Amino acid sequence: MKLTWATLAGLAVALILAGCQPQAAAVADETPSTGAAEDEVAAPELSAEQAEARAFQAAWDAAAPVTASDPRLNDVEDGRWPEPIPGQFEFRESELIQLSTDLFALVSSGHAQGGGQTTRGALAFHYLSRTTDGFRRVGATPLFIAGGGAGQAPTFTVRRDLTPATAVVIHTRTQNGRGTCTVSQLVELTPSQPVLRATGIATGFEATNGQGNWEGALETGRSGRDFDVQYSGASDAEATWVFTDAGTYRAPAQPRLSGC
Repeated sequence: MKLTWATLAGLAVALILAGCQPQAAAVADETPSTGAAEDEVAAPELSAEQAEARAFQAAWDAAAPVTASDPRLNDVEDGRWPEPIPGQFEFRESELIQLSTDLFALVSSGHAQGGGQTTRGALAFHYLSRTTDGFRRVGATPLFIAGGGAGQAPTFTVRRDLTPATAVVIHTRTQNGRGTCTVSQLVELTPSQPVLRATGIATGFEATNGQGNWEGALETGRSGRDFDVQYSGASDAEATWVFTDAGTYRAPAQPRLSGC
C-alpha cells in the first residue's frame, strides 16, 4: 500500500490523540464532585420548569392556578395534628424538593381569596414519585399549613441540617405597634409523610423606629434530638428546642425577646 504525506500526517494525529485520551480520562476522574447531581429535581430529559409544571399537574390533577381548600376540613375522623385550616386558597406556584432517588415533595404556595391584613395564606405539601415522563402523587391528602399575612402565602427555606430528614422552615411576618415580628414553623419531610415538628419559633424583630432589632438563626444540634436558635442584635441569647415524646420539638426555656 502506498502511503502519501496526507496519510502519514493523519496517522500521526491519530496516535497523538490516542496518547492523550488516557491522560484526559485521568484528569476527569480526579475532578472533585460538586454534589450537584444529588440536588437535581428531575431526570435529565426534563428542565426545572418542566419538572415543576408536571409535578404540579400530578399533585393537583390540573395546571396552575388551582383553587382548593384543606381536604381534612370535611373529614370528622381525621384527628391528626395540626388541625385543618379553613378558607379557600389559590395555588399559583410551587417548589419541587428531592427527598431521595425517586421521592419528591412539592410545596405549593396558596393565596387566600378575600380578607384583610391579618388573613393568612397557606402552604400545601404533596409527596410525589418519579415516573418515566413525569410524576405520580403518593397519598391523596396534602398537608396544609397556614401562614403569611394579607392573604399572601408565607415564605420558607429548605434545610437539610436540622432534622434527620429534609426540613422546610416556614416564616410568617406580623406587625404590631412596635414593629414586625417573624415567627417560624418547622415541617420535617419524613420518608412517609410531611410532619409539623415545631411552631412558635421566634426568629426576628424589626422595630418601627429602627432600634432594638434582633434575629434568630436556626443552627444544627444533635440530629433527631434537638436544634438551637441563636439570637443576635438587641437580644443576645440562645434557645434549644428538644425533641419530645409527642414527636415535636419544644423549647424548655425561652429567652426574653423584646418587641414580640
